[in-house]
Amino acid sequence: MDKSWAVLKVQPRQELLAAEAVRARGVESYVPLLRPRRSTDRAAPLFPGYLFARIAPLSDDLLRIRSAPGVAYVLPRGAPPTLFPDAVLDEIRHRLAAPAYPSARQPFQTGDRVTVVSGPFRWLDAVFDRHMNAAGRVRILLQFVHRTVPVEIQEECLKRVS
Repeated sequence: MDKSWAVLKVQPRQELLAAEAVRARGVESYVPLLRPRRSTDRAAPLFPGYLFARIAPLSDDLLRIRSAPGVAYVLPRGAPPTLFPDAVLDEIRHRLAAPAYPSARQPFQTGDRVTVVSGPFRWLDAVFDRHMNAAGRVRILLQFVHRTVPVEIQEECLKRVS
């Protein structure tokens, strides 16, 4: 029997509980999780409030999972479920497995020329000054009206100027 993926709306912050309840009823489930930025953070759902269940369209899979703990309803509500082929979920898995940052990225050094790529100082050039903490906060030096102004910013907001 050919199976496809249905999207389930779950109760707030109950993605993992609902996924486990769906698996306990004999249906494969998947909650795409983003890797945490820091080791102290938890993985967060890519689609908060939703999970995927792999069902056989002509079986009783939907009946078994509709009442699973944490599951609110099957999308779309009040209509036959929209089903996705395996290729869609394979692409999500592939993209989540790719590294968030290139492994060849070198940390900034004092004196490096950088450009701010996001935030209120976007598109401004600056000079990297120093790392402030392990959470990614750094200090850059911006040139404003004939004086140098130190600004603290997240390191991910910067790009090295070649």
